[in-house]
Amino acid sequence: MGPSVKQQPQRGRRSEPSRVWHTQSRAGPGHILHLTLSWSARSALSHQPLGPMTHTLSVLLCLALCLGQRMRAEADTIPRPSLRAENGSLVPLERSVILRCRGGWEGEVYRLEKKLSSDRVIDVKSNETEVEFPMPSVTAKDAGTYYCRYLHSSGWSERSDPLELVVTGVYDPPSLSALPNSSVASGHNVTLQCQSQQWYNRFALYKDGEQITQVGAQYHGRGSLANFSIPAVNSTHGGTYQCYSFYRRFPYQWSAPSNALVLRVTGTFSPSPESGNTQFDSAPQDYTVGNLIRLSLAGLVLLLLGVLLAEACITSRDH
Repeated sequence: MGPSVKQQPQRGRRSEPSRVWHTQSRAGPGHILHLTLSWSARSALSHQPLGPMTHTLSVLLCLALCLGQRMRAEADTIPRPSLRAENGSLVPLERSVILRCRGGWEGEVYRLEKKLSSDRVIDVKSNETEVEFPMPSVTAKDAGTYYCRYLHSSGWSERSDPLELVVTGVYDPPSLSALPNSSVASGHNVTLQCQSQQWYNRFALYKDGEQITQVGAQYHGRGSLANFSIPAVNSTHGGTYQCYSFYRRFPYQWSAPSNALVLRVTGTFSPSPESGNTQFDSAPQDYTVGNLIRLSLAGLVLLLLGVLLAEACITSRDH
């Protein structure tokens, strides 16, 4: 918020004008810094009435201080932590898993929270940058979305990105087959069919331990199924596939994995770069450029202040 100027002239014939500037800036959650600057002719560089140069100098000084406060507040922002599950976020029923919360700074207390569950809050006191939250023998109730945060001397950090913990083995496994068969010539089509005798409404397909997609179920007299079509297969589609079934109402409680199906691609068809399933993570944001811009602006303001201050000194000598 830009500074506002309020003029408060003193009464009296021989009194000299004074100016008071009020400004405020938000330094963090729940904290507002208030800054009051006053300028009078008695404490100025000269005893002459305030002119345009003095107004400009004072306003620039106020802006420089506001910029400094904002830069300091941004520098003091507590880094956001990260949360991950050892050995992946798919955990078989009654197996153990360790959730790791890593903060950017050394913390005092680390907290694990579960979405939509007020009783699932675990605090661990530690002055390290990473702590463990062990979960022995997980149950279906442990499935869900988790966050973590940590307490630093300057306050609590923001929540981490969500971690979706899926518990498998809650229901019987479906079966996975390839149509027409699991050995397909390069460039031909193949369909992977996941089928269950239960009436599930969602199916998930995995390749080599990584999720490919989720689709809705189709129903038939003997249960439910889902078809995963792969047109014009190439060498990148070869691998080991498994599927899971679950209910939309309980999106993190899955069946046991299906049988492993190995898809073999024969022939020498060369895929285009767009046909593969490889995905690349976005490059992490680089904050160096932003910091350099802020420092450059601060330096420019200080340079202008120096020029105006020198000019004011020369003017005062002339008078």
